[in-house]
Parts: sequence; structure tokens; C-alpha cells
Amino acid sequence: VCCQDLRRGRHRACKMDSTMFAVAVSSKESQDALYKTTAGSCATQDIFSLPIDKLRVGTMDSLMSLGDDLHKMDTLAESTAFKIFKQLDELKREDGNPNGAQVAVNGISLATYVSHWEWDEAKFQLKTPLRELAESISQRISGLEEELKTKSVELNSLKSTLQGFERKMQGNLLVRSLEELVTEDDNLESEYMTTLLVVVPKHSYKDFLSNYMKFADHVVPLTAKLITEDAEFGLFSVIVFKKSAEKFKSMAREKRFMVREHVFEDGKLEAGEKEKAEKTEEYGRLKGLLTTWCQINFAEAYGMLLHLKAIRIFVESCMRYGLTTGAGGTRRPNFKAFLLLPKRGKGEFLRKDLAKLYAKPGSLLDDADDMMVPGATTGEFYPYVYVPICLDPLSG
Repeated sequence: VCCQDLRRGRHRACKMDSTMFAVAVSSKESQDALYKTTAGSCATQDIFSLPIDKLRVGTMDSLMSLGDDLHKMDTLAESTAFKIFKQLDELKREDGNPNGAQVAVNGISLATYVSHWEWDEAKFQLKTPLRELAESISQRISGLEEELKTKSVELNSLKSTLQGFERKMQGNLLVRSLEELVTEDDNLESEYMTTLLVVVPKHSYKDFLSNYMKFADHVVPLTAKLITEDAEFGLFSVIVFKKSAEKFKSMAREKRFMVREHVFEDGKLEAGEKEKAEKTEEYGRLKGLLTTWCQINFAEAYGMLLHLKAIRIFVESCMRYGLTTGAGGTRRPNFKAFLLLPKRGKGEFLRKDLAKLYAKPGSLLDDADDMMVPGATTGEFYPYVYVPICLDPLSG
């Protein structure tokens, strides 16, 4: 197999699983044997392009200490990246896209992006000590999480305000706002008289019109006027003397008619419509900004996540396989790393293929049906270093 084939990996036209296996094995293990053994269970097989000879190894104590923390950093980074994507997906669906956001980084599928990933030395200097490097990446991801939280709270607060405007206009006449229904012509207010608004079921119009003048002593005769109606109710205005208003309300309740409390304010409707228009415009602006932010920073967060995955593989592999003497007597990490993407539903088959290849007879790991024992920082232990890379931000 030529170098270009190895760099790009052997991709097969088939459905893929949602979790890629990042694995590392001893340098003495055969790459061809790995590819041949896992051919049936893998959709893609690639070399994981780790800068093995450039990352600083440090001491074994420092590796062990960092190894304990890397799993937490990895978990935080994945959670943050996927929160950003889920926010983007929600915004896309709200805009009428039934498929939501494209699961991609800069237009490239996650499987392809991971397979062709390379260390970004312009952002993350390889000469930096590993702990400092990992903590720097983790802090940047934490900053993205806080920024997402702030932007989401601001947008959701505005969304709740707009939903409040909509709720006022929804429902029947028993509950909906009366601002846009009652005009100045429907409202008579004086020193002695007031206008009451009564919601009457349609089947009770006759009963109401025949009896409303008897609800209190001082009801202005023949002032009942139908202002508007919906499918179930009609809204009537009735003029009464203020001293009889409470008596009228009490009698209306007994007759199962509802008197709506409403104070007409000149200009209030226009002010409300103006506020709603301004809030709607602001919501659209903020949503557009957040959509762009999520598109940019999902790519940023997922890229940083892969750098942490790479450091995890490097640290755990150095602890597992140690160092070897290279050309010129230099000491270098004694491992090689690969990216294996199972065919859909073949994750356990790939796990068994790897166990057959690397489990040693007589060890706790030589049984293909019982390949996991406690021991590693993740709570799992295999006869190779394993770090999962999720390709589905909406999973879970």
C-alpha cells in the first residue's frame, strides 16, 4: 500500500457507525495485520497523524498525573462542542429546515474531518509542556461554553418575551388580550358611568340580552353592544353607573357570564405593536449572530476536542508502551496510532477483531467475550490504547 493510500485511509462505500475508534499499539505491531484483520468490520481505516516525535513526553509521574485529568477535560470538551452543535441545530430547525444543521466542520463530514485531522501548531505549540498544553485547550473550551451560555440566555429571554406577545393574542375571548379588540368608541368613562366588558357564550346571547338590565339597579338601558366574537363566545360592552358595577359583576358571574377586567388606554395598542416589532427585529438579529457564532465555534470546539483526544492517546500510549531508542540514539515514544471507523452496527465485531489480534494467551484479555477489566483512567482497559471519538453531536 502506497504512502498516499495510508495517509488518506482505505475508505469503503458503506454505512458507518457513529463512534470512531482511536487506537494505539506498540510500534512493533504490523499495520498490514491490523488492516487485514479489521477489514470486515471497518468502514474506514486511517493512520492517526499524531506529532509523536514532537510532543514533549516529560516524566512518568507527570504523565500519570495528567492521565487522571485528561478524561475529565475530554468529557468537558465533547460536551461543550456538542452543546454548540445542538444550539445550531435548534436554530436551523426554527428557521424551517426540517433536517436541522449539517453534521460537518466547514462543510466536511466529521468522519472525513477526523480521518484527515492534523495538529494545528499555529494554535498549539508542540514545545509546550503537555499539562500546560492540555489545560490551555481546556480553558479555551470552557470559555466557549460560558460564551454560549450567555448568548443563549439572552436569545431565550427575548424569545420568551415574544412568546408572551403571541400568547396574549391566542385563546378564546375568556383569556386572550382585549387590547386590539376594544377601541376608544367601545369605551365610555365618566365621573358617574363606566363600561363593562362581558364574555357571553354564543348559545346564551338571547338570555343575556333579555336580562342584563336586571343585573343591577343602575344599568343604562339598551347599551349592550356586540364588539366581536369567536367560535365560542361574544364580547359585549354594557354601560352602567359606577355605584352598580360590582353588583352587575356579581350577578353576571351567577349567570355564568364573565366580566373581563380591562382599562382602555389611548395609544397602548400602538405602543405594544411597536415594542413587539422592535423585539422581533432584535430577536432575528441575535438569532443570526448566534447561528454564525455556532457554525464557527462548533468547528473550533471540535478541533480542540481532537487535540485533547490526541494528547490522551499520546499520554496513555507512553505509559503503556514506554519509549524506544530511535536513530542517533534518541528516545521516542514506542507506539503507532490509527483511526478505525466501524461499519454501522459492527462496533462489537471490531472490538473482537482487535482482541483476537492483540490479546495475549493466558492474560485477562485473551477472551473475546470478556475483553474489559478495570485499570485505565477511563475505567476500561483493552490490550491496546483506546479513545472513542463521537461523530454524532446529537447522540444522547
